[in-house]
Amino acid sequence: MLRPAALDHVGILVSDMDKALAFYRALGLEVLRVSPPRQDGTRSAVIRAGMQEINVFSGSAIAPGGARQPAGGVIDHFCLNMDAASIDQLIGDLTRAGLAIAGGPTKRRDGTTVFVHDPDGIRIELRIADRGA
Repeated sequence: MLRPAALDHVGILVSDMDKALAFYRALGLEVLRVSPPRQDGTRSAVIRAGMQEINVFSGSAIAPGGARQPAGGVIDHFCLNMDAASIDQLIGDLTRAGLAIAGGPTKRRDGTTVFVHDPDGIRIELRIADRGA
């Protein structure tokens, strides 16, 4: 039986690397490395999200199998578990960082979530786990 242990990374395509990195830094994530532009203009970056990574690509990025994908059209959303005492604290932190809430807060079975959008419209779910969940 297959038993995945953890999510390693998510890869996303963005239309503007600098805007995307500024957004993810404002969200509190650490940019580990950014490649210089390649000859064809493509760039990549790696962002730490807890123990996982978000791999960010811009320019003429190619999806697996060689199909070109539009920026922001590769994934529906990804979820980040946030370290905050409450959803109100998280909302206040987002407001102070200048990041607009696109949805929520919504109570789930194991926590409360809000959604934000990155500069390309990728939905990011920010989750505060219930105590003991």
